[in-house]
Amino acid sequence: MFRLVFGGKKETFKALSVHAPGSKREQYSNFTLKTLGSGDITGAVKLPAGEDFHEWIAANTVDFYNELNLIWGIICDIGVPPVEAGAGFPPGFQYFRHTSTPTASSMFRATASTSCSGPEYVEYVMNFVDKEINNHNLFPTNSSTPFPKTFMQSIKVIFTRMFRIFAIVYHHHYEALHELGAVSHLNTSFKHFIFFIWEYDLVSDAEQEALQDIIKEIRARYAAAFPNRVRTVSGSSTGGAISEGEASSGK
Repeated sequence: MFRLVFGGKKETFKALSVHAPGSKREQYSNFTLKTLGSGDITGAVKLPAGEDFHEWIAANTVDFYNELNLIWGIICDIGVPPVEAGAGFPPGFQYFRHTSTPTASSMFRATASTSCSGPEYVEYVMNFVDKEINNHNLFPTNSSTPFPKTFMQSIKVIFTRMFRIFAIVYHHHYEALHELGAVSHLNTSFKHFIFFIWEYDLVSDAEQEALQDIIKEIRARYAAAFPNRVRTVSGSSTGGAISEGEASSGK
């Protein structure tokens, strides 16, 4: 996991999001790091007994954002070559930016969108997630403030877009990370991410087809860890309806 290896990196794509000292989210984040450090990814995704579901999801959302922040920051340090609009995506897929200020809820209704390149889409998503996790109406910082009823809908949007960053990285920046000896850490980070989205039904199977070969290998391990929750590519769709302006697939 990148936080365990590159957590001391001074330059990231954006400033890392820090949990409030002593908060539930900080406790959950430390628990996840400790569990991952022991090699137990399955234990790192399950909600600990008696703990708050929404706070657990919120803490992990911030941590996955920080993880992608480190990954993309390393790629930017290496250098990202210019890419034309419409290029730099997984084969058969193209992702679009909203032309208006992005919010999680806007992904579920028709909004104006524009073509962009893969690297531009990554920057768009990182800015979007940064804004969402710092929105105190969506991610309350006061224990007396309840999470909104639309919280999980918004979380699915955030995780869908973060999944797309992984897809772009694997298809177009894998070699750069390989040269740094960072591929094993990328794979561990992605496996953790996939186990998490499967545990909480956060990203649709149609979206996951962008990395179907890698996911096929992970699915076998997931089935062994969770024999009562075996998934198939044609299994339940998990991410909710996505506006046609957000993504297109040739599949």
